[in-house]
Amino acid sequence: MSDPTLANTAENADEVISEEVAVANEAKDLEKRIHTISGRVAQLDMNLRTCCDDLTTMSESVMRLKKRASRLPPGSEERKQSEQSLYQAQLVMKGAGPAGALDGYLKPRPNSKFLKLFLGAAVDVTSQRQENRLKIKEEYYEFRDKSTYAYIFWPCALLYLNQQRKKLASEPQQNGGGAFSLATAFPALVQAYWVWMLYFYAALALRENVLRANGSHIRAWWVNHHYYSIGMCLVVLTMDVQSNACLDYMTRFLAFTALQGAVMLAQNRYQRFRLYTRVAMGKANPMDVAGGEMGGNTGQLKLLYPLLFGLQMTQIYFGAVVLKAVAVEHGMDAFGSGGFGGGDKSGAGRRGKGDVAGPTEFDFFKDWQAPACGLLFIVMGVGNFRATLQTWLTKRSYASRAKRD
Repeated sequence: MSDPTLANTAENADEVISEEVAVANEAKDLEKRIHTISGRVAQLDMNLRTCCDDLTTMSESVMRLKKRASRLPPGSEERKQSEQSLYQAQLVMKGAGPAGALDGYLKPRPNSKFLKLFLGAAVDVTSQRQENRLKIKEEYYEFRDKSTYAYIFWPCALLYLNQQRKKLASEPQQNGGGAFSLATAFPALVQAYWVWMLYFYAALALRENVLRANGSHIRAWWVNHHYYSIGMCLVVLTMDVQSNACLDYMTRFLAFTALQGAVMLAQNRYQRFRLYTRVAMGKANPMDVAGGEMGGNTGQLKLLYPLLFGLQMTQIYFGAVVLKAVAVEHGMDAFGSGGFGGGDKSGAGRRGKGDVAGPTEFDFFKDWQAPACGLLFIVMGVGNFRATLQTWLTKRSYASRAKRD
């Protein structure tokens, strides 16, 4: 009699072999299909790349012809015909044709230096499909909206804790334990706040570089503003948060940041609805984004302009106060006893024969973080003021031109 165990083992082996053969044959069939399809895709990709190059050339020709048409006599028949033809070409580029918006098929620009620093030059961050590019834009809005609430909460919480810390420190006998615990936790919270700010501005800069690569018209200054903010966060993170330079001016910076966040919240909501209207009217690109913090955009609510200008002047003032105070502290007469706010006129900080060694200009550059932060604050304030002023003047020019027409 045959052993049933051996028979079952033989049957199982036959089943395994048949399954292995079937899988091997299926793999061969899939390999042939993939090879055929990949060849077709490669050919289509080559054809699409040729179309993208032709479209880029046509777009450059349209821009060149627009400049030529602008030099024709105003109101002439030739200029009207040229502008009408160019307008039809631009409508096709913006999506009036059956292919939809063609902006995504333009030859992509090389990655910016910031993107190359983090992603390299070989990574393609552009998308040809309009829905994918709009999704990138909506995620940018979502990130900015969520971060704005944290942008307001952090400084308000730190201002309250700093006030409590000073209150407890003034009563060491009654509240020594609370003062000690808060004095220990407060510097760590300040460091965590600046780490979050570094992440926030770095994420904004990365996302805005990706948006610009996908056709968004974001002013170069607003991206550069985030680079300066990243630099300022790095400088502050190298400071001793328990030093006088940090604690004395932290209150000003936190109050300014809280006010800036409140303006950002109102600005983001209004500008987004306004931008949707401009896109529907054909006055803006679907990939354009509403201005960020401290940024005046076309279509800006008139009430926000005084707030923006006021914040920017406050930013410049705070930066100048920091520079002046650090200079006076180190006995630099060029800032202190001169006309800049009236400093130490008694000669404190200067050395003479037999005098005790006091602070010198060398100490000013040794403690470099405070003056560096003050200088960056001034640079950002001046840049923000200039960009907002340009936007306001452009808006007035368009309004006066519309009234004349």
